[in-house]
Amino acid sequence: MSLKSFSLFIILLLLSGSSIFSQNKVGHFSLGLQSGVLIPYGENKGIASEEMGISNGLTFKYFPSDHFAMGMSLRIMNNNFQAQVKANNVPITQVPFTFDFEWYPTNWRLKPYVGFGAGLSFFTVTPVGGLVNTLKEIPDTYTTPAYLATGKAGLKYQLNDRFSMHAEGTYYRVAEPGESFLWQQSDGTVYKQFSNKASFTLGLIYHFDE
Repeated sequence: MSLKSFSLFIILLLLSGSSIFSQNKVGHFSLGLQSGVLIPYGENKGIASEEMGISNGLTFKYFPSDHFAMGMSLRIMNNNFQAQVKANNVPITQVPFTFDFEWYPTNWRLKPYVGFGAGLSFFTVTPVGGLVNTLKEIPDTYTTPAYLATGKAGLKYQLNDRFSMHAEGTYYRVAEPGESFLWQQSDGTVYKQFSNKASFTLGLIYHFDE
């Protein structure tokens, strides 16, 4: 059996094994934990270079049917940036809170899904090494909110009536967080400090009835 044929066999086995359909009841809740890698995405307009980091999250969802879910997500994402002004490895903590909607096009045990969300993201930065912002004096630690939109896609595999696992990729579109996170060069050019983000996570989900 060739590798291609074997891969196709495994996929068909997952989709149509002993139980093709999800065992969850319609009208149930879920509570999930997820963890993975955080990746800066897009240009940062030259003022800083962000590094990869870690994303951890908690999700709460309601499934009114087998094909739709709605709920809330709270994540804690940590990474560093290396600024072009005297400071290196400045820690960033980003806490996004979003309301989410997901669509599951199939009712198989292995379910692909897509979704979107919107909410707020709170940034906390602890400047080190003499970091200077010419637009605003920076305290030891400061926090500012920003508007946030997300898009995601993933795969969920139903282990049994109560537990499932998922792999998910999420894109975070961050609006300008305001004056606290704008930086100015000596020539007067103003830059946005932080880039958008993407995360790739694995998670465990617990399902329970109403």
